[in-house]
Amino acid sequence: MSNGILKIYIVSDSTGETAEIYTKSVIAQFPDVKNQILRKSDINTKEKVDKLVEKIEDNSLIIQTIANIEISEYFRELLKAKKNVECLDILGEGIEKVEKLTSYKAIRERGLTRTLSDDYFSMIDSVEFAVKYDDGKDPRGLLEADIVLVGVSRTSKTPLSMLLATKNYKVCNLPLVPEIQLPEQIFEVDPDRIIGLIIDIDKLSAIREERSKALGLGSKSLYFEEERIKDELDYAKGVFDDLGCKVIDVTNLTIEQTATKIIRYYKKALKNKES
Repeated sequence: MSNGILKIYIVSDSTGETAEIYTKSVIAQFPDVKNQILRKSDINTKEKVDKLVEKIEDNSLIIQTIANIEISEYFRELLKAKKNVECLDILGEGIEKVEKLTSYKAIRERGLTRTLSDDYFSMIDSVEFAVKYDDGKDPRGLLEADIVLVGVSRTSKTPLSMLLATKNYKVCNLPLVPEIQLPEQIFEVDPDRIIGLIIDIDKLSAIREERSKALGLGSKSLYFEEERIKDELDYAKGVFDDLGCKVIDVTNLTIEQTATKIIRYYKKALKNKES
């Protein structure tokens, strides 16, 4: 990585929107990895590939969706001259597997994903929403969100927001810090749309300690001190009680398992309101 930042190049012979959504979903699973996503669209000739490869730095990740097999193979061949560059051809690998299972050949036309259903564009909107309203950046998002995630630092609010966004849910997340006053808008949100995230003290302390080490903050910090964490969690529980919201313990859950629980609860709550 250059300067501690993982550079991710999204390379497509179309817009690259599909690959960017996929990439953000993946990188959301690595909250401690600093990254820079660079989207390169309309890479549909060998000349454009040549110019692009010259700019790609060593120690980078390439996510590509080039439909034209000749251009795709040419691109991958040039990348071999780079040092420690990983290339993931998400379109090509998917096409190969379908071709193998069905014996049909792909038409390999670029831009077809732009003709997908409204769900596709809804997913794009949801991902953009999650990024815009991440970490309480703008409390106005609380009233526009389908789901609001609330919890102390390092309870996986951001990764969950991104994962739920890929499932077409507009998610806003709000960090809980005892010293920071809650925005008034949170008390206007339907409690059935709010999910409180809780976690075991020891687990959270370990997660925060690793985070602190990664940031070079030293071996002693209130951030992962157990008494401080206990105070934060007690404060969070009080907030959850005030909001009357659903609470999920994420201590022993993966991001995917937590997302599944949230979706099940949300759908059930909607169904109850409709009946």
